[in-house]
Amino acid sequence: MSLCQTYRDLSFQTWRLMEKARSVSHQPLEETITDNNIIELKLRQSHEVITTTYNKVQEGKIGADWQWWFTNSKKNIWFGVRVQAKILKFKTNRFEVLNYKNQTDVLIKSAQKDGLIPLYCFYSQWPLSKNYPTKNCLTFPNAPESYGCSIIDAYTIKKNKKTKKSNTLASVISDVFPWSCLVCCQSTTSRSNANSLPDRVKSFVQNVLLRNSSDDIPIPKITKEPPRHIKSILDKGNENHENDDPNLAGVIVIIESDDQNKGGIILKQGKLPSPSSSV
Repeated sequence: MSLCQTYRDLSFQTWRLMEKARSVSHQPLEETITDNNIIELKLRQSHEVITTTYNKVQEGKIGADWQWWFTNSKKNIWFGVRVQAKILKFKTNRFEVLNYKNQTDVLIKSAQKDGLIPLYCFYSQWPLSKNYPTKNCLTFPNAPESYGCSIIDAYTIKKNKKTKKSNTLASVISDVFPWSCLVCCQSTTSRSNANSLPDRVKSFVQNVLLRNSSDDIPIPKITKEPPRHIKSILDKGNENHENDDPNLAGVIVIIESDDQNKGGIILKQGKLPSPSSSV
């Protein structure tokens, strides 16, 4: 199974889990779904995924972040993002903690310090009668279940806060994309490794997620080597490592296999996919 298909499947799996939880009036926790997805990701892509976890020193205060690092099979090009998971609250239909104090600012500053893009990963599910507008990569048919795991950049969340835009699902859905789009859509770069996993991720982030952002937002470059702590993880494998970042829960390294250098479609610079259509 390809990495692209795995991301898609885990979105459906998350949706169904939350659907079951909603049916028995049980609110699942972000940590539960994150752990389930990491386990499944490692089971399905066992030779491509390395993880390590840290103690969550400040859990419950400003949220626990994960670094996702994407590299090609030769491990000579790298791109990273810093992700914080938020789950939809069934009773309010909101991602309630998005408005907690300066949480978004902390996520952005932490990501920028390490040369990463700050993202939120939303765990969502809603009754299909709601008919929210959705979009998806051309790699797969459009489906609400692909929003079981979805992504949005933290800069958009910060901008929405300034305009007092609500944190309800209905108000943010137009800015959210299935997380499979990160790894499925082709890059637009002219680099020799144009369709590598790091290039696909960067291209989607830059050309779609950040399409309406201001010009002063820093876009990290593709690098030839990972940072020191990632090198340590690669050398030592799936072991717990020391970490001096109190808000970092763990790291996921995704290594693209030689036969997975395949994406979905080519993204056009600055072109916004319309709702209920395709990315």
